[in-house]
Amino acid sequence: MPFKAILFDKDGTLFGFTDTWAYFCDRMFDALAGDNELLKDQLAHVCGFDRKNKKFETGSLIVNASADEVNEAWWKLLPGRSLQEIVDLNHEIYDHLPAVPTCDLVKVLSELRQLDFKLGVATNDYEAGAVAQLQEASAMTLFDFVCGSDSGFGRKPEAGMVHGFCERFDINPAQVIFVGDSTHDMDCARNADVGLSVAVLTGPATEAQLTGHADIVLPSIESLPDYLAKAGFLKGQDAWNLKY
Repeated sequence: MPFKAILFDKDGTLFGFTDTWAYFCDRMFDALAGDNELLKDQLAHVCGFDRKNKKFETGSLIVNASADEVNEAWWKLLPGRSLQEIVDLNHEIYDHLPAVPTCDLVKVLSELRQLDFKLGVATNDYEAGAVAQLQEASAMTLFDFVCGSDSGFGRKPEAGMVHGFCERFDINPAQVIFVGDSTHDMDCARNADVGLSVAVLTGPATEAQLTGHADIVLPSIESLPDYLAKAGFLKGQDAWNLKY
C-alpha cells in the first residue's frame, strides 16, 4: 500500500517552537499577572516554561497538551478570573503569534506536493492559530487539511486527527507518513497505526528521547524529501519498504 499523504505537527516541526511559544507565554503572563512576578513564575512553572532561559521542558503541558488543557491549568492559579476570559485572551494573542519556519517551508512542501502527496497539519493548538501562522509563512495554500484541538477530531496523542485526515481523502492510515517533534506526536502516529512515523529534532525533545518512539529520526523536515529518495521511494512503492 503506497504512501499517499503526509500529516505534520505544527510547533517544533513546521515552526520554531521557542520562537512561537516563548512569545506567547510572555504575552499571556503580562496580561494575566501584570507586575506580579511571583504569579508569572507560577504560571510558567505549571506549563513547563523556564522564563529566565526561555526554554520549555520536554513533555510539559505547553509542549504536549492542548490549548484548552493549558488554559485550564492557568485558570486554577487565577481566582477571580473566568476560564472564558483566559480562552478569549488566548485567541487574541494567537492572532499575532510570530511564524518562524524551521526551514524554507514553501520549497520543502512544494517538493513533497510534486510527489503527489496530500499534505495536512494536525496540532493541539487552535485551528485558527495554525491557519494564521501558515498564511503568514505563505504556506497555507500548500496544505489540503488543517486541524486543531478545536476542530472536532479530539487531540493528540489520540488517533482522531489522523483518522479525520484519512476520511477526508478516502485513504488508509497505513498510507500516511506522520511527522512530529515530540513523543506525544509519535504516540499519536502509533495509536492511529500510520505507515511511517518520522520524528524531527527542531523541537524541545532530543534524539535520545525520540529514538524508539519513531520509525526514523531526522534533523528537520528539510531532510524528508532526501530521506524518502535515499530510502528508495518511488511512486507506487510499497510503503513498508521505506522502514529500516
